[in-house]
Amino acid sequence: MYWNISTLITIVATVLYGIIFTLVVISKPFNRLKRIFAFYLLAMSVWSISAFLTVSGFGYVLAWFRVMTTGPLVMMLAMFFFVQSIFGLRRKWAPYTIAYGILVIYFIFFTNVMVKSAFLDSGGSLQYELGNYFSLVAAPAYLLIFVCLRDLIQGYNRSFDAQQRNRIRYLTIGFSITVLAAMTNFTPLGKYPIDIAANSLTALLIAYTILRLQLLDIRVVVRLGILYSLTTAVFSAIYFLSISLVLNAFQLLSGKTVFIVSVLVGTLSAVLLSPLRNLAQSWIDRIFYREKYNADLMLQRLSRTIATLLDIDKISHLILSEVRNTLHIEHTAILVKIDRGDFRVIAEDAETKHFPSGFRADHPIIIWMSKHNQPLLNRDISFVPIFKSMWKEENEELKKFDPEIFLPLNSKEELIGILALGKKLSSQPYSQDELLVFSTLANQTAVAIENARLYDELRESFVQSVTALANAIDIRDTYTNTHSQQIANWASKTARLLGCSPEEVREIYLGGLLHDIGKIGIPDAILQKPAKLTEEEWKVVRSHPQLGAELISPIKKLAGVSPMIENSHERYDGLGYPYGKKGEDIPLGARIISVVDSYSAMHDKRPYKEPYTHDKIISELTENSGKMYDPRVVEAFLKIIPTGDDEADS
Repeated sequence: MYWNISTLITIVATVLYGIIFTLVVISKPFNRLKRIFAFYLLAMSVWSISAFLTVSGFGYVLAWFRVMTTGPLVMMLAMFFFVQSIFGLRRKWAPYTIAYGILVIYFIFFTNVMVKSAFLDSGGSLQYELGNYFSLVAAPAYLLIFVCLRDLIQGYNRSFDAQQRNRIRYLTIGFSITVLAAMTNFTPLGKYPIDIAANSLTALLIAYTILRLQLLDIRVVVRLGILYSLTTAVFSAIYFLSISLVLNAFQLLSGKTVFIVSVLVGTLSAVLLSPLRNLAQSWIDRIFYREKYNADLMLQRLSRTIATLLDIDKISHLILSEVRNTLHIEHTAILVKIDRGDFRVIAEDAETKHFPSGFRADHPIIIWMSKHNQPLLNRDISFVPIFKSMWKEENEELKKFDPEIFLPLNSKEELIGILALGKKLSSQPYSQDELLVFSTLANQTAVAIENARLYDELRESFVQSVTALANAIDIRDTYTNTHSQQIANWASKTARLLGCSPEEVREIYLGGLLHDIGKIGIPDAILQKPAKLTEEEWKVVRSHPQLGAELISPIKKLAGVSPMIENSHERYDGLGYPYGKKGEDIPLGARIISVVDSYSAMHDKRPYKEPYTHDKIISELTENSGKMYDPRVVEAFLKIIPTGDDEADS
C-alpha cells in the first residue's frame, strides 16, 4: 500500500464529499432537488474513494480504476439533472441520457472499449491505457456539461436576485473546475490526481454555497454541522497521514518502538494542528457569519435608517427583514391598530405567508397585551386562563404561524401594534439577552410607526384643508362646484401614467386642486359675468396664475406646487401667459394641468357656451398637440378620460 501526496488528496476529497453528502441526505425535507444533488455528491464520493483505492494500491488496481473512470461520467449526468431541476427544465430527450449512462458503465466494466489496463509501477505511480474509443464514448457526457453551463449562464442572466445569482456563479465555477480537471485524464497529466484535487476545491465551493448562500435551504444547524465537520475532517486527515508517513519511513520498526513512535508523532501533530484548527474555526466564523448574530449592529442600522423613513410599509418591511436575517428567525409579522380598534397585519416576512389577517379588538391576545405591556411567550398561551376563550379557528390560525413571542408596540401607554416572531432556525429558545434586544427593538419600532402615522394624519389633514380651500374657490365660480377635484383626479392619473414618482403625483394632485386659487382675487363681476369679457377684464383674469402662486409660495409644503399654478396657462409653443415659456421650460405639472383644465373647460357647460361633444374635444386636443399642449401629456390623458359624455371618477 502506497502513501504519498496523491493519497492525501484523495482522502481529503473523499471526506469532504462524504460529509456534505451525509448532511444533505439527513436534511428535511428531502425533496427532488436534494435527491438529485445527493446523487451528484454520491458520484463525486465514489470517484474520490475509488481514486484513493487506486493510487494507494489497495486491492485490484484495474478494477478500482474502472470504478474511478465511471465517476466523472456519472457525475456529469447527475450535474445535468441537477441543473434541469434548479430551473424547472423538462427536455424531452433527457431520459435517453440515463440509457447512455447505463451503456457507458457497461462498456467500462465489461469491455476494453473504455479502459485497457491500469497498474502501479514499482515507484507507486499510476500507469494506465485508455481504449481507442474512450473519447468517442465520453463525448456526449461532456456535451451535457456544456448544456449545463449554458443553462446556468442563462439562469444567471435571467435572475434579478443577488443571492440567487451568487449561487449560480459559484456552482458554475465549481462545475467548470471539475470538468476541466477531468479532461486532464486524456493527457499525460492523467497519472497525477489533478482531477481529485479539483474535486476537493469544488467541494469547498459547494460548502461555501450551502453555508453562505443557503443553497438547498439547509437549516442553520445542519450548515453548522457541515462547517465544523469540514475543518475537523481536513485536520484529522493530515493527522492520520502524518502518522502513516512516519511509520512508512521507519517500516523496519516493530512492536513497542512502533507504538512509541506513533504516540510521539500523534502528540506532536495534535499540538501543532490544534491552534491551526482553532484559527480555522475562527476564520470561518468571520467569513460565513460576520455580523449575522450581532444584534447591537442591527439595532444601530435600524436606528439610523428608520429615522429617515415616514412610510409605515417601508418601515415595517425593513424591520422584519433585518430581524429575520440577523437573528435567523423562521417568520415574522407586524400588526398595527386601525380605526375600529382591530389589529391588522401590515407586513410579514416568511417563506410562506400564513399569519392570520389580524386580531379583533376583543381578541384575548390584544386584551392581555393591552393590560400587561410585556412580551407574551407562546408557552404562556397554553396555561393563562384568558387564552382558553379563543375560538377553535383562532387557535388553528396561531398554530399555522407557530409564534414564539409577541412583542407589544406601545406609544404613550397605548398598544398601537404587535411584533410577532416565530421560532429560531436553530430551534433554540430565545435567550435573556435576545429578549432585551427585542425590548429595545419594540421601542424603536413603536416610535417609528407612531411617527409615520402622525405624519400620515398631518398630511391627510393638510390635503383636506387644501381641498376645502379649492372647494371655496369653485363655489364662487358657479359653473361647477367639483371642478378642482376633477382636475386633481385627472392630473394625478395622467402623471402616474407618465411614470412620475409617488411624491410627484401627490404634488401634481395638489396643483390640480389649487390651480384656480388665484381667482380669489378676481372680482365676482368679472368672474361670474355671463357675457364676453372686455380686453381689460381679460387682463385681470390672466393675472390669476401669478396671484395664485404668490398666495401659496410662503407655504413650505406647497413649494413644488407654486410653479405649476404659475405656469398652468403657458402654451407648449410659447404663445401662452404670463411669461411665454415653451416646451420643457414649462414644469411637467403645469403642462398636465393645462391639458386637463382645457378638457374640463370644453366639456363643462358655461353661462356663455354649451359643452362640446366628446369627439369635438378629442379633435381639439389632438389638433393642438404640439402647439398648445405637450404631445406626451395629450397622449397619456386621452388614455384615461371617459368615453362619450360619461364622467370620470372623482
